Amino acid sequence: MMKIVKILLVFAAFCLLFSCRQGYKIENDKVYYEYWNEAVGHGKLLMPSANAKTFESIGFKCDCNFNFGKDKNHLFIDGVPVKNIDPHSFKFLGNYVFADKDSAYFFGFYNDINNCAIKGIDLKRLQLIKYPWSKAGDILIHGYDTIKLSDISDFEPIDKDWGRTKSKVIQENTILKGADPNTFEIINSYSGRDKRHTYEFGKIKQ
Repeated sequence: MMKIVKILLVFAAFCLLFSCRQGYKIENDKVYYEYWNEAVGHGKLLMPSANAKTFESIGFKCDCNFNFGKDKNHLFIDGVPVKNIDPHSFKFLGNYVFADKDSAYFFGFYNDINNCAIKGIDLKRLQLIKYPWSKAGDILIHGYDTIKLSDISDFEPIDKDWGRTKSKVIQENTILKGADPNTFEIINSYSGRDKRHTYEFGKIKQ
């Protein structure tokens, strides 16, 4: 038992040591991002586009584990410069949704961190619903993908992949044509069924 306790204490100290070394560091007028993960251990990344004189870390009380930083020209997430975001007006809204003076952004899941803008919405009308759902006027938003709904006031999320109105079933940003919301049942994240059909990836399964 004592041996197990010692191992756990050493592991905790090890994690604490390296977690303290994660984040942004300024050395010799250069900005670095230090990181640690189980695959490669400790690493240190030079950020050549960062301006050391104006650089600062940003602390958000948010439901995410990103390390944010900014200088006079750029926003950085985990050491990566994010294009076309105003670092001075950038703020956290909730549910992995952020905004600057011009646009909203969703960082809950993505393929390219530079392609997370929620496009085609009126930022002033943006309302959070429940992760990862939000809306802006008659536009329903799933992550950063959008779809127009005439009955959006009736929308309610079922889970993170599925939602419904009184007349429609929605899977992410796709309306299931002909699906009956009253009898619809979820099978998994990409398929479901109603009293007539089974649907996969937004279409009737053949």
